[in-house]
Amino acid sequence: MIGHDVFLPAPLLALSFGIMIMLAATAWRRSAGRSLLGGMVTLLLALAVTGLHTGDIPGSKGDTLFIQDRWTTYTAALSMFSSMCILLMSWRDTAHEGAGTGDEYVLLFMLGTLGALAMVFSANYMPFFVGLEILGVSLMGLVAFRRRPATAGHEAAMKYLILSGVSSAILLFGIGLAYGVTGSLRFVPPVATADVPAALPVAATVMILVGMFFKLSAVPFHMWLPDVMEGAPVPVAAFLAVVSKIAIFSSLVRYFGMGEPPPFLNDILYAVIILTVLGGNLLALRQTTLPRLMACSSIAHVGYLLIAFVCPGLLQPGAITVYLAAYSASTLGVFAAMTAFAAPDGPEGTAVAQWAGLFSSRPFLASVMALMLLSLAGIPPSIGFLAKFQIAATGVAHQRDLLVCVLIIGSIIGLYYYLNIIRVMLATPSFPSASQSRDSRPELTALVIVLTIIVVIGGLFPVRTIHPLLPMRPAPPEMRDETAHWRADLR
Repeated sequence: MIGHDVFLPAPLLALSFGIMIMLAATAWRRSAGRSLLGGMVTLLLALAVTGLHTGDIPGSKGDTLFIQDRWTTYTAALSMFSSMCILLMSWRDTAHEGAGTGDEYVLLFMLGTLGALAMVFSANYMPFFVGLEILGVSLMGLVAFRRRPATAGHEAAMKYLILSGVSSAILLFGIGLAYGVTGSLRFVPPVATADVPAALPVAATVMILVGMFFKLSAVPFHMWLPDVMEGAPVPVAAFLAVVSKIAIFSSLVRYFGMGEPPPFLNDILYAVIILTVLGGNLLALRQTTLPRLMACSSIAHVGYLLIAFVCPGLLQPGAITVYLAAYSASTLGVFAAMTAFAAPDGPEGTAVAQWAGLFSSRPFLASVMALMLLSLAGIPPSIGFLAKFQIAATGVAHQRDLLVCVLIIGSIIGLYYYLNIIRVMLATPSFPSASQSRDSRPELTALVIVLTIIVVIGGLFPVRTIHPLLPMRPAPPEMRDETAHWRADLR
């Protein structure tokens, strides 16, 4: 289709162009260091052009494939910033691969970022599903890159492959039903017509929502995430916990057009939110390794975000955008500290007990880890407190008393296992690895300093933090009208 409805966001073009150059360079001569540099330059270029063409929605009256507004610009920029941080975490281990598999790792990583951005910018089911599968296939390869032990990565990749395939099949079936109802591939809930039974759009929407909940690892579709994150390398686990969650949640918000979900989904969403918040926090209490604990923490934070999702209004944009930024910065900080803690040729330091005595042996790293955990727990003066306060205020403003109570209970439970890690770092070392010296990693030191500044400044100066993070605007009139018509038909 050629015409005024064709629109390709500049970040997608920049990423695609950079990946093709990296492929050509790898075919000419393999070099992991050059691939890392090319990937970082490509991400920087894509981030620099993210704001281009932001404004009126191009081709809003047609079936355009992509859309760019303030919401997509914000989530795309956050995804690429997170990808840059994760690439820095992978820098040393990937560069040491030399002419081995380092090039493939970087290419898979860049393809995964491209798939995430395609989902963020999608205004059509086709690019959304293609981006979802590009992200899923890339993640399957990245999860299997674990070197110690290799079987853990292979097992995690197989689990991800099977469950990701099941969720994609459910999602695709829902998309097929939606297309059969509307005859259109626009990324909006299907609307029943006089010739179509009302049950078909309901079934289509529920199946699409279930597919998204699988990818978000919302309860009861969550059991795959702790196993996969434990078997994956630490940077890949960070990619799963941050970039993929941003892409899926951005698509979920786009799908419902920033409006209130249809009435028949209220009971489903309430049940999922309650189970996700409480289930994620309760599961985290039993974990003894940091990747599994962070996976359960990620599940709980998805539940917090869903509370704001079901509370449309003036407070919703600030709550969602600030929480995404706080969660991303804090989670990336935890995984950066885990990467910095790992010995060059020893254990990765993923067991909580291995962090005993870290405040005495490596006070800077322990302080950074403690700050990030306090931010995830919602303790001032971190940005996490501001983010969680925004979610609670949104729930109170919409009289979602039950959800606010669940938020408070989940936060209290989360406070226990976050503070427990800090208690372990203050305790007497029980593993000699906690006091061993590590090689200097300037890229990780710079990364944790930047993330620490974001977390602290966001908490100390909330007013100046909120205003730059309010890029969202209501859904396009066409999306809001279709959703309202659909609700009226279903009544």
